[in-house]
Amino acid sequence: MNKNVLYALRNILRNKANSVITVAGLSVAFACLILIFLYVTQEFSYNNFHVNANNIFRVNYSVKWANGNVNESALLNPELSQVLKDKVPQVKRCTAFRSAQKQTMSFEHQNLEETLCITEPDFFKMFSFKVLYGNPDQFLKSPNELVITKNLANKLCTIGKCGIEDLLGKTVSFMNSGDQPFVISGILDNVPKNSTLQFSALIPYKYERNFSTSNNYFGNSTIFYQTNGNNNITNTEAQVSSVVKTYYQGMIDVLESHKALTDADDFQPFMIALKDTHLNKVQSDYETNNNKASLYILSAIGLLILIIACSNFIMLSLGQAFKKVGEVGIRYMLGARRTSIFGIFFSENLILSITAFVLGVIIFVLFLPTFKNLAPNEIYTSLINIPRVVLFVIGCLLLIAFSTSIIPVLKLNNIQPNLLSSKKLKLGKGNGITQLFVTLQYGLSILLIILTILVVHQINYMKYKNLGFSSKNIIDLRIFQLTNSEKLALRDRLNSNPDIINLTLTDRDYMGGRSSDAVIKDNGDWVDTRILNVDNNYIPTLGLKLIRGENFRESNLNSKSVIVNEKLLADLGKKEDPIGNTIRMSGTVYQIIGVVKNFHYDSMEDEIMPLMLRPKTYNGERGNFMLLRYQPQQLASLLPFIRNTWEKIIPGKELDLNFWDEQLNNRYQSEEQWSQIIGYAAIIAIIISSLGLFGLTLLTVNTRTKEIGIRKINGAKIGEVMAMLNKDFVKWVVIAFIMATPMAYYVGRKWLQNFAYKTDLSWWIFALAGILALGIALLTVSWQSWKAATRNPVEALRYE
Repeated sequence: MNKNVLYALRNILRNKANSVITVAGLSVAFACLILIFLYVTQEFSYNNFHVNANNIFRVNYSVKWANGNVNESALLNPELSQVLKDKVPQVKRCTAFRSAQKQTMSFEHQNLEETLCITEPDFFKMFSFKVLYGNPDQFLKSPNELVITKNLANKLCTIGKCGIEDLLGKTVSFMNSGDQPFVISGILDNVPKNSTLQFSALIPYKYERNFSTSNNYFGNSTIFYQTNGNNNITNTEAQVSSVVKTYYQGMIDVLESHKALTDADDFQPFMIALKDTHLNKVQSDYETNNNKASLYILSAIGLLILIIACSNFIMLSLGQAFKKVGEVGIRYMLGARRTSIFGIFFSENLILSITAFVLGVIIFVLFLPTFKNLAPNEIYTSLINIPRVVLFVIGCLLLIAFSTSIIPVLKLNNIQPNLLSSKKLKLGKGNGITQLFVTLQYGLSILLIILTILVVHQINYMKYKNLGFSSKNIIDLRIFQLTNSEKLALRDRLNSNPDIINLTLTDRDYMGGRSSDAVIKDNGDWVDTRILNVDNNYIPTLGLKLIRGENFRESNLNSKSVIVNEKLLADLGKKEDPIGNTIRMSGTVYQIIGVVKNFHYDSMEDEIMPLMLRPKTYNGERGNFMLLRYQPQQLASLLPFIRNTWEKIIPGKELDLNFWDEQLNNRYQSEEQWSQIIGYAAIIAIIISSLGLFGLTLLTVNTRTKEIGIRKINGAKIGEVMAMLNKDFVKWVVIAFIMATPMAYYVGRKWLQNFAYKTDLSWWIFALAGILALGIALLTVSWQSWKAATRNPVEALRYE
């Protein structure tokens, strides 16, 4: 065995406390680093498995409205697919795609809830989804064809008691397609986890109007095109953009005439490569997506934790180096080269790094279930690239071992040989490198603590601020899969229960999707207005405040009466009494019968938009959600009643029941996940920093044992000795707080700009973080300081 390795092992065992502290901090950092590396590389791998991925693009557009707002979207008219193939020679294939979300599929008198998507024949030639059975060249060319995935096929095989191949030619139906039979013509392998397009079944566009969709001025589908592969991408993009603008010229002219757009150039199409759609800021409702900035932030957090752990490593290595000055001095005098001295440190630090890595892998495995709850997507083991991980790990180990070895060697190299041999070096006071690393560690820790407190404070502000309506004691039933007659039967039966105070049908539950249209002002200008389709029970069920006019009545539910919010009135410029006034939208004239106080139907990230309540759901039409306000003390008996009623009226269909206040709070799930991620990072950072400070205190106390003994013999009290040992460490933490505060203030302000409604960046957030960091630091160093201060001075001086 190499002499350096044997020496390193002996030295590690000789300095057990130092070794345990180093390995403990570094192993936690390795666990975090592995988690973050696997997650980030996975998120950047989306859609890479497609053979034609480099030649496939998604069409998007940007609209700059006359009011200054800029919207970017990927929703377009599905007819554009054929137009692009006809008008742009470089477009080899093109397909429209949209999701119908979860739909009730019926097969041999049994119902399944599956993700249904709608597309065109070119889809199977452009994308590399593996075909198990069927001819992909013929898929979806007939209007009643259906292509399914292997997972769904296995479910159908269980129901039909047949083999997968036997499913070809069998029929299924969907509730919202009028029980139209669809013939299974193909079976695909399961969709890869790193595909932005996720589905269980695919049907052609003939029946797409049967399924609800978000309302958009320019369409409801995404358009993908594939180039020939040997053309100039920029030139092709310019031609595609020109065709899209020409296609929408009529719409653009209408918007200009209503002064919604200043000129035609305010509508600009642009392309996004397939590989970039998952992490692009222009996100499609029909694709899985993530935020590229969040991945960079997560990577930065992992890097910060690693820096803190390596700072510990370097500080403790430096401390051990000062204990070995005599030995190093003798080696230099005997002719040892700097490389051999470096080899001694490198061997020891590499062994410690490998040990920490092994423990880090164990921590990673234990922490993986928790990480699944923190991140938007879990880490899929099937997507792990083993060679890339091995190279990453080897690179990290060598980099850490090198960086933690070179600094002690350089430090000793700058010291005079006579000092090296005389052992007159001391750790702690006056050591600039040590002070630098302690300040860096605690500065980063304080930064994370401040950000954690800020994020939690903002989340609580959004959750508990008055939304303008009451979401407590309301149950949300998702009923979009029911027929109108089933919706009405369910409503009437539930209304018979006295424990249900109010019940309403509506097309939105504020959790996803939106519908908007243009309301024309008297001067011809245009106001983008959100539409909520409701009934006459909507306002009392939600507890909305009607400040003018009256609510809908059963006598005017079928009329053109509407209720608007304050924001719409302000944008329309109707300062006088608006009751009885008319407004125009999509060629229809509506009469205002009431005004409600502004309320937050979107999250706090968005400003309240103009809103119109339209009576459309009284007969079940568009009634996708049923909101029930109940007596809270009767909930235990009410839930079985709802389930039994559902089973009697809609047997065989799954009940989707949620408590509305919990759902609305889930709108901030992303922010809560980030608060937990940053919180965990802060805890890990402070633990690692405290471990380093503990080890540094231990080394400092050991090097000042004689000084402490002399001071005590001369009458120094325990408190005075503790103050002497603690003051330098406290000073470093205070300096770290001063350095971290402006950085945290800047980052916090930038983050809060994402919210239309936000809390203040109060002084107490910074003060609390500073007190926590200082208190933890004092607890860490005071234990060793107290032990040193209470030690018998005779023991310290016995061998001097």
